[in-house]
Amino acid sequence: MVSFSSFAFPAAGSGSDHAVDGPSRRILLLLLPTGLATDGGQILDISGGGSPLLYQHLFWFLGHPEVYVLLLPAIAIVAEIIPNNTRKPLWGYKSMVYAVLVLGFLSFIVWAHHMYLTGMGNAVSTFFQTTTVLISIPSVILLTCLMISLWGGSIRFTVPMLFASAFLPMFGFGGLTGLPLAFNLTDLHLHDTYYVIGHFHYVVAPGTLFGLFAGIYYWYPKATGRHMSTFLGHLHFWPTLICMNGIFLPMFIQGMAGFHRRWWDGGLAFESTTAKWIHLNEVMSFFAFTMALAQIPFIINFFWSIKRGKKAEGDNPWGATTLEWATPTPPPHGNFVVDPVVYRGPYEYSVPGMEQDFLPQTTAPEDVQTAGKANADADSASAEDVATAKA
Repeated sequence: MVSFSSFAFPAAGSGSDHAVDGPSRRILLLLLPTGLATDGGQILDISGGGSPLLYQHLFWFLGHPEVYVLLLPAIAIVAEIIPNNTRKPLWGYKSMVYAVLVLGFLSFIVWAHHMYLTGMGNAVSTFFQTTTVLISIPSVILLTCLMISLWGGSIRFTVPMLFASAFLPMFGFGGLTGLPLAFNLTDLHLHDTYYVIGHFHYVVAPGTLFGLFAGIYYWYPKATGRHMSTFLGHLHFWPTLICMNGIFLPMFIQGMAGFHRRWWDGGLAFESTTAKWIHLNEVMSFFAFTMALAQIPFIINFFWSIKRGKKAEGDNPWGATTLEWATPTPPPHGNFVVDPVVYRGPYEYSVPGMEQDFLPQTTAPEDVQTAGKANADADSASAEDVATAKA
């Protein structure tokens, strides 16, 4: 079995006793996580064995960026649905694009904030505290742009919009509760408690699920040619929203009391702290089972509407501007009947002087119908009718 050290550093060799000295040693200890090199700079030979600390580093180096792999598509879905249902352009579009790029970069250098209690030094913990606080900035930019996009809009509270709008405060609450976990001082108390579970699920559960449900309800008419039931959609949304808070909000209370995530009883023996909050498990269990039942209307709605749902009005029932609504409904093989030509950006809603409150990307400039032209055409037609009647 080839050891990690012989693969990464052939000069050291498997089972080597060679130490790395001088500048090379300092660079090695700077770049490699604790667990790959000992304090003396000796390359660890883990052939036939293992390093739990190394496993944690590798796991979280994968696991933390993966959170944003789940979250960013949901944010993109919400960013499509909000402009469509407020009938106004997305606010801060370029800022959101740059924020996503920065978020993607920073997501790779924050992983060890999960590992403050593994014995890392002050310099390393300070670095990861700094990057963890920095990654909140692009997240706040994304959330702020979406919230400001609601301001002054003619909001249509369709079922997709309900899920999209509920995503905003839930994701915001999840992000704010993550700030105490960014600092090693407060993490000494909160690490591995139910507080961490509550924070994570406030970000990922509504972030991923609400975005997913919003996208399904929004693009379902395009995919099937029929709308999903609004009544069943409300019956799905409201219990899901209430139950999700009923499940994860009590976790913050238990976590701040010291309720441990990995003990079978959470710390029942500590009567003055965790024991008096153990009853919240029953509350969370009730809401968890209720939320599972709340998904039944969605399942029924999804399959029932394929054949029985209200037929979509044309190819663009939501009055949207983006390319997918230029395809037939449902889209055939190859999607577009003719190659689409894009003339403008994706969020041309409520353009001044336009007859309609949306301007699709594929509408040619010569085909754009302005309000003034439409009125002039109507006046001309009325004059011709009067002249014909007199004749």
